[in-house]
Amino acid sequence: MEISTIVFLLFLAIFIITIVIYFNKLVKALNINRQAFENVDMALKRRLDLISDLEEIISKLDGDKENILEKISKIRENLNECLSVSKRQKIEDKLSDIIKDVFYDIEYHKELKESDSFGRIKNTLSEIELEIETSKKYYNEATKNYNILVERFPTKILAKLFNFKRSNYFEVDLLTRDNVIKNGDVEKQDNEESENNDKE
Repeated sequence: MEISTIVFLLFLAIFIITIVIYFNKLVKALNINRQAFENVDMALKRRLDLISDLEEIISKLDGDKENILEKISKIRENLNECLSVSKRQKIEDKLSDIIKDVFYDIEYHKELKESDSFGRIKNTLSEIELEIETSKKYYNEATKNYNILVERFPTKILAKLFNFKRSNYFEVDLLTRDNVIKNGDVEKQDNEESENNDKE
């Protein structure tokens, strides 16, 4: 075998190995990103399950409670569908708005406000939303790392060839955000995330 052939095969082997290494980096980053969102999904589903307990209290409220329950039912139906991250965020924000409105109404019902069941719901919601904030932060960090690979050379070439697409960041409006910030120092973390995103 001629030296030129050996050199060619050597460079070809190095080229193939390099492609495999970078491709595996993309796959690994994508899998981490998906797994991270599964954690967000689990926390959000816990919040949705908690709404079942809140519905009993809603039924005791004055005003257009039937409309509120209907909106919750519609949200449940939507969340059973296969949704993109951006669409999921919009629906979860609608649920947050409903919870906020219900909590606001409960403030004017002393009996409901001071009930043990509502107290348990508030405490559980605070715990769940802290979990949402923590898992969301991890997901957004995984998203940033994955998107860097998708957008930077040389993995950018492989991303285009094999249809690796950017992943969307996820944010959700939280009712107990003040408590979440206090317990998880989220405000500082959010500022750091914003600065990192601006740099990109």
